[in-house]
Amino acid sequence: MQLVDVHCHLESELYDGKLDEIIRDAQKAGIIKLVTSSVIPEEWEKSRCIADSYDAVEYAIGIHPWYVHEKHIAKIDDLVAHTSRGAIAIGEIGLDKKILTPPIDIQLRLFIHQLIVAKELNLPIIMHCRGAFNELFACIKQVGVPAAGGIVHSFSGNLEIAAELIKHGLSFSMGGVLTYRNSKKRHEVLRFIYPDHFMLETDSPDIPPVEAKNKLHTPANILYNLRAAAEILGVPEEKIAEATTNNAINLFKFNSLRDSANCTVNT
Repeated sequence: MQLVDVHCHLESELYDGKLDEIIRDAQKAGIIKLVTSSVIPEEWEKSRCIADSYDAVEYAIGIHPWYVHEKHIAKIDDLVAHTSRGAIAIGEIGLDKKILTPPIDIQLRLFIHQLIVAKELNLPIIMHCRGAFNELFACIKQVGVPAAGGIVHSFSGNLEIAAELIKHGLSFSMGGVLTYRNSKKRHEVLRFIYPDHFMLETDSPDIPPVEAKNKLHTPANILYNLRAAAEILGVPEEKIAEATTNNAINLFKFNSLRDSANCTVNT
């Protein structure tokens, strides 16, 4: 099986000095590409350096809603400049009303700015959204979505929200949450988005699977997420691996993998 982890955070200090082993373990698990996403401007250069150091890694740059600040408005021009150095997506960006700070107004300002950049450059977006789907749809109505599409990672919405997002050319990724096999809503959503709009992620080192929650969470744990998806869907792991890898290759334009991946890619 060949897998793609479409969302992780290799920039984390928890991984400092361990990346050689972490990438090696990921490849042993069948991962042929990892997309690492920065969360603050101070990480953008680190993201690029990691991707430059490992052929299996690509990177996205953005400002996460948990960390946005007024001072980041001035960084939007830097965001544009950094994308020319090899970033394949804008992320992790988004909205979160489950937190008290930063306030939603500054989240909205930074999200809209980053969405505009992604649309102008036609780069895929990697989005975080909790409790703010109404606001998310308002932003999409105002700005639009890049033709290149994007994903809502660790998707927590319902069927109606998923259907509306698909209309806008967006897909979804899920990871460790799949291993908590106690959500009827999540199971319904997964069955709805699979196979055409579903991808696998780990969000490592965050949201570890149940089977590894007391250990350092790394991309190799994607196998637990794959197993959980297979159990929920009643579909062999190999078929899910093929579908999700196809989707990731198409979304992120991993052209070098089209021939090497053991799957049929729809273009």
